[in-house]
Amino acid sequence: MNYLILKPIKLKMKSKIILFFVCTAILFQSCITKKNTLYVQTKKLPFKIESGFPFEPKIKSDNILNIIVTADNPEAAAVFNLVTSNRNANSENTISQGNSVTYLVDYKGFIEMPVLGRFKVEGLKKSELEDLLKEKISKIVDNPVVIVRILNYRLYVVGEVNRSGEQRLDNGERVTIFEAISRAGDLTINGNRKKIRILRENDGVQTLNVIDITKPDFINSDFYFLQQNDVVIVDPNSTKITTSSIGPFATAMSIITSAISLYLLIDRF
Repeated sequence: MNYLILKPIKLKMKSKIILFFVCTAILFQSCITKKNTLYVQTKKLPFKIESGFPFEPKIKSDNILNIIVTADNPEAAAVFNLVTSNRNANSENTISQGNSVTYLVDYKGFIEMPVLGRFKVEGLKKSELEDLLKEKISKIVDNPVVIVRILNYRLYVVGEVNRSGEQRLDNGERVTIFEAISRAGDLTINGNRKKIRILRENDGVQTLNVIDITKPDFINSDFYFLQQNDVVIVDPNSTKITTSSIGPFATAMSIITSAISLYLLIDRF
């Protein structure tokens, strides 16, 4: 009689032990190691990488440019900073913002300025446009000084970060992948640092690229500095994927184990 009572109990205990070891194996597999969370891993310090020429963003269509012209003779330069009477301040490519005038780069890559007329700026770096404007304006005004700002420079960071969404860079200055991650509140512990995807548009073609920010040599890649409208996608690492599946898996294993125990118990009789 004692044997008949104890055998089902032993079977049930065996089933629970099996379930315990299976779940434990999964948990060990899903552990996050320190190596998976560190950025730019190297054993040699200091570690030097030649980054080449300083990166400078290029002007693209739909950019809004703030162009300020000054000179030794302020009155002579003033004409380049005002909307002329035959042009609407809210026209297609000229926008008035207080005392400042901004220019929208049209879909063909052109802007139109007072006196200078219409000319192409798409594909130029900010410094290159400043040099071009100085060359044009110096034929009219002595010693011109030109300052160009890109007002609607933006990019996006989504996925396993603490604050995903759009990032606006008012002055259109260069921004690195680390600066973008910092603005997004850093990656979560579950962010895959070895497989960061960057969606980038060049000449109307979208390309998806992958970088590993745990390796220092990626600093020399084309994706260390981000470009306008880049989308940085941080995927979850294997730990989160595995952990998120443990709940349903454990439930299924519990049902299967119970079914096996019941089957063995019934089969005994």
